[in-house]
Amino acid sequence: MRSWLGTLATLVIVGGALAGPAAADPPGTALSPDHFGVLAGSASAPVQLEIFCDPQCPECAKFESASGDDLGRHLAAGDVAVTYRWMTFLDARRGNDVSARVGNALMAAADPATSAASYQGFVGELYRRGGAPSLQDIADTARDAGLAAPVVERIASGQPAVDPGSMNAYNRVQLLAANPEKPGTPTVYDATNHALVDTDDAGWLDRLTHGS
Repeated sequence: MRSWLGTLATLVIVGGALAGPAAADPPGTALSPDHFGVLAGSASAPVQLEIFCDPQCPECAKFESASGDDLGRHLAAGDVAVTYRWMTFLDARRGNDVSARVGNALMAAADPATSAASYQGFVGELYRRGGAPSLQDIADTARDAGLAAPVVERIASGQPAVDPGSMNAYNRVQLLAANPEKPGTPTVYDATNHALVDTDDAGWLDRLTHGS
């Protein structure tokens, strides 16, 4: 007669086989190696994009409205990663500090607890709401986008995550290298193929993920 220990061992083995492997964690976010960008997704994703935006840029808002959902879908699937490179040049033009405030919050949101898709949702919702949000407004947007409570609290506190001037200067150099003829925002750069992306071309992201 089989012992109860043998029966238990069999049930454990069979149960594990039926359960299958544990689901992988969704792609997360982290600061880029230079600490002036936010990597949403895995550095090993087959499509690597760099997106240059200023939080006050109206064309960036249009881009996020048109492409944000698709970006979120591909970020969740893990076949795309985006390094957002935030810029603050519009503060000087508009005589405010909105881009610096929002840009700092967007850098503060980079965290292992922030999934790539929820970060993309945070970006899109900030552009949708627009205006000159206070720290609490930005934190509320982060919470509504599903960011973890400690990240939301960090954003609400205004804790410095980056020097906005240094971030803008560094990312401008990267923008000039990526798009020397028209270094404006938004610029989307395909870092895998070392080429600018024409985001006015409908279906551009699906074509990149299918290798065409």
